[in-house]
Amino acid sequence: MIQEFIESTETLLSQPGASAQAIAQRSSHSRSVFKKLVHSHDAKELRKGIEALKKRVDKHFGDADDPTISRDLVFKVLKECEKTYNKVSERMTTINQDVYSGEVEIDWGTKEVEAAFRR
Repeated sequence: MIQEFIESTETLLSQPGASAQAIAQRSSHSRSVFKKLVHSHDAKELRKGIEALKKRVDKHFGDADDPTISRDLVFKVLKECEKTYNKVSERMTTINQDVYSGEVEIDWGTKEVEAAFRR
């Protein structure tokens, strides 16, 4: 859901003549909608989601015949997942700054993503 919101906001921002203020005034992209979305995806949910992802990746890629290959593959997949989470964090922060003037508090970022993947 957050990914859809980010993508639709970026699409609106990329349209000719679009203003951040006009986007923030839309009912589908209001500050309160963004705030609810951000708070429903807090740091605790982030950690739970990453833990579940790590288990799925290990289950699907960790059972190769050669344990070394398995570990390397799991590591590479998780590294790419971490990059994706970090990109989402950066995109969300950019939207917060550009559209909502940084007024919405986001309680997780790249440091929290990295910490969750290191656990």
